Amino acid sequence: MSFARPVAFRYLMSSRENRFFSWITFLSLSGLAIGVTALIVVLSVINGFEVELRNRFLQANAHIMAYRYPAGMANPEKWMQMIEKDFKKEVRGTSPFIHYETMIKHGSIMQAALIRGISPVQREKVQSLKGLIDPPQALDQLQHEIDESAAGKPEPEVPGVILGAGLLGILNVKVGDVVQLIAPSEARFSDIKSFEVIGVYNSGLKHYDNKLVAMSLSTAKSFFNMDDKVTGLEIGLYDADKSPEVARRMEEKFNLSFREWQSYNKPLFEAMEKERFVIALIVALVVLVAGFNILTTVFVSVSQRQRDISVLKALGARNTQILNIFLLQSLVIGFVGSIVGMMLAGVISYILDHYPFIDLPEPYFLKSLPVHYSAEVYLGVSACAILICLIAGLYPAFVASRVVPTEGIKGSGQAL
Repeated sequence: MSFARPVAFRYLMSSRENRFFSWITFLSLSGLAIGVTALIVVLSVINGFEVELRNRFLQANAHIMAYRYPAGMANPEKWMQMIEKDFKKEVRGTSPFIHYETMIKHGSIMQAALIRGISPVQREKVQSLKGLIDPPQALDQLQHEIDESAAGKPEPEVPGVILGAGLLGILNVKVGDVVQLIAPSEARFSDIKSFEVIGVYNSGLKHYDNKLVAMSLSTAKSFFNMDDKVTGLEIGLYDADKSPEVARRMEEKFNLSFREWQSYNKPLFEAMEKERFVIALIVALVVLVAGFNILTTVFVSVSQRQRDISVLKALGARNTQILNIFLLQSLVIGFVGSIVGMMLAGVISYILDHYPFIDLPEPYFLKSLPVHYSAEVYLGVSACAILICLIAGLYPAFVASRVVPTEGIKGSGQAL
């Protein structure tokens, strides 16, 4: 094994007599690097989609929703106290909400809207919305309306609302403009009320940003004639991943319907998991093709080094030493190709992450391609590529180790 390393490296280098083999080595290494790059970038983007959607869903939705539909939930404070008391180790906070679908109008433009009545102070205990609202002070204005209503003061003539960023563009309005909301009354749309746009909600999720209208809980109760009822409760947990288990236990204990955040878009995450496997399998074919090229490269090396192998054997080299020479060739190509591939993948991922020049069409939830950097992906893909190279080099290395000294010396070849 002592001479296997320098001999293997010398065989990979170009020589004055044979530059053709060095070009084959370079092309094999390049093919492997491209395959590793493509697979890492694809997996990084798919993982980015999953991580980004998960984070944004968790920002836009509570971990668990408790509700009574369509009757509504009376005396929500009682339910909040019971849930926080019985699940104090799991529950971080609860907040009542009103959920309603209606129409919003500005000028001649009318658009479907999803109304969400919230209590900002209580919602902050569930999950913070401040990072999604511009300006954050808009939440303070909604809370002020709730406090004024609790003190028995009349509702403002023009209450405030926070519009989704996409809806803001659809209606062609800006902060400070007045819009009209249509409230259903006796199974027909008849009540129209004006609201002032006081802020913008931007979650990065198009299906929320294009429809959401947030208003104070007190204004929503009045607007939809809810009296003291609410649609349900938003529940925040210390550990979001325990939502299914906690929701199941709550459903067993309370006479309410519970839904955890994972179920909001379960088909989407299941589809992404399947797409990850299929796309990764297709792109992995590039690495397999590169492995086949390496097999060819080592075979060419063996065929050109017949005389060298015979001379080495005549000098006392064992079969395992000859085997190691050509396995080292495969290992070096795999290692260098993987390193280059990881570097290229890092550069491309950085460009996609910091310069989002690809705009995603409407069916996608996000506006640009997200990227998630994962050491497991980089190291896992590289390790698989190196393993494929070693496997590809096994057979030609075995053939080289079985060369008979007398037959190699008779043939033509390049000398050491």
